Amino acid sequence: MSAAEARPMTSDAETRMKQVLERQKQAHIKEGPVSAEKRIEWLDRAIGLLVAHKEEITDALREDFGSRSPDASMFTDVSGSIGPLKHAKANLKTWMKREKRKVEPALLGLFGARAFIEYQPKGTVGVISPWNFPFNLTFTPLAGIFAAGNRAMIKPSEFTPRCSELMERMFKSAYDETEVAVFTGGPDVGAAFSKLAFDHLLFTGATSIAYHVMKAAAENLVPTTLELGGKSPVIIGDSADMALTAKRVMMGKTLNAGQICLAPDYVMVPKDKARDFINEATGAVATMFPTLKDNPDYTSVINQRHYDRLMGYLDDARSKGAEIIELNPAKENFSQQPFHKIPPTIVLNPTDDMKIMKDEIFGPLLPVKTYE
Repeated sequence: MSAAEARPMTSDAETRMKQVLERQKQAHIKEGPVSAEKRIEWLDRAIGLLVAHKEEITDALREDFGSRSPDASMFTDVSGSIGPLKHAKANLKTWMKREKRKVEPALLGLFGARAFIEYQPKGTVGVISPWNFPFNLTFTPLAGIFAAGNRAMIKPSEFTPRCSELMERMFKSAYDETEVAVFTGGPDVGAAFSKLAFDHLLFTGATSIAYHVMKAAAENLVPTTLELGGKSPVIIGDSADMALTAKRVMMGKTLNAGQICLAPDYVMVPKDKARDFINEATGAVATMFPTLKDNPDYTSVINQRHYDRLMGYLDDARSKGAEIIELNPAKENFSQQPFHKIPPTIVLNPTDDMKIMKDEIFGPLLPVKTYE
């Protein structure tokens, strides 16, 4: 159990969140719509934080996951976050411009009437960010939030406590609490956070949790954006370049050990080419990861709970007749290890009653279904 999970929720913490939200709302009302220059300043500060703390970010991610490539983290959580911030910075003045509309009825135009749309900040946006890319999925939403002239309150995941603590320190060093505030803690903090009367709420995470988040937000009629899971199929055509296809699929499946919403969830391949795909996938994994168990570039599953969930999918599929093919180039023994690594594993010809075909996998397991 992490320190964040062990820390009990107190009425003081809930009161403080409400106080910060009220302070942000008052600042929003007092200052009015934020100028383009101020929005750019907010974005520049965010970019500066990522650049100044890039090594700390990759270290925190490695510590929380147990094993995670610093190069992958630099690509996904540092560079991958700076890109959207720079894009917002380059375009926000255009986004802020009034959009003219026709006056209806047209007769009103003769009396000097004009019609236009003017975009204005909402106020304070709540951000509940997940554990798989904790920095990217906090800073990327901030690009839009800042560009629109809003303030933010952030609740990062308790599954990555070191990242959450680092994030809290980073934002405190660069922003006033009336601009950005971070609240760490476990599910009780998250539940209280989702009940706050934000002007908008963003949630990225599991569908099962989203039901509770949306229900809590509805109590205050808070507009809510949910980015949830899915099954993300890859359909391989008969004329596909199988070597290139397998390489790309396995790159997507092994990045962050498949713990990414864009990971290929399952593959559909022509029946007579299934073995070709498996052979090419085996070669692709061997090229990328000659070893896995002690390879610092191969990411661990985040924690024991998710490790058990994924192994449960394999046990269920095996018991129902699927062929399990472990892509383990060095034939390493994973029964004893300091982390929660699982080799890339193909589940051939799964049936729709298997758990692995019902849930988003979010791990390095790849069902392969054939078609004719």
